[in-house]
Amino acid sequence: MESKNSFVIYTSWRSFFELLEEPELIKELLYTMFDIAEGKETAVTNNRVKSALKAIEPKMREDLEAYEARCEKNRKAAQKRWGNPSDMHSHADAMQQDGDTDTDSDTDTESDNDTDIDMSVMSGQEVPTVAEVVEASQNRKVPISEEEAKAFLDHYYRDLNGQINGEPIRNWRKLLKSWDNHTLVAPETVMGTGYEGYQNVYCRLPVEVQRAVDKDQEQFGGMLTRATARRVTELRRAV
Repeated sequence: MESKNSFVIYTSWRSFFELLEEPELIKELLYTMFDIAEGKETAVTNNRVKSALKAIEPKMREDLEAYEARCEKNRKAAQKRWGNPSDMHSHADAMQQDGDTDTDSDTDTESDNDTDIDMSVMSGQEVPTVAEVVEASQNRKVPISEEEAKAFLDHYYRDLNGQINGEPIRNWRKLLKSWDNHTLVAPETVMGTGYEGYQNVYCRLPVEVQRAVDKDQEQFGGMLTRATARRVTELRRAV
């Protein structure tokens, strides 16, 4: 089994440590748990430590097997992606798969040659400027570029005509948080290039972030939402 750089300790295991009492026995149990997580051979001689491990080890093995299964699933997806780049969906195709009715239109601005938003038809609404969107995004700690702010305005005030589910947009600032979930980026921009680089990053991510990566790629044809990409980037910087 492949070693990993973390494992879960459950609060329900505290009683096993308390029963050991002696610091040396507690240390032996902890070291053995680290050996299990790292895929090393274990050799426990103390019967009290053996009893604690009898309750703890099965759950650790179960967690490690689940981790391996996720890595293997992602490994196959990565091999397919880098082996056949044509399988990658376009931004527009991926967005069409998103079930959120607030974002049922393409937000890709690279090929958007439409004219500026006609503010005259929005006279009854607060229509922000690009600068206001950028400033508000920074205040909400989801900073976006001017280009992304333009895409945000194009989507909500041109494509959706300033409405969501037939109702006028009353507070566009609240939509900024979810904008991260509807902006797609290529995984290699944050996960490393090539199969080996990608896997090296993926297998070091916490379980919950691995699941977010898997979910994004399944839903958006191999792409990541910017929200997930941001989490990966923050974790890599913290290491």
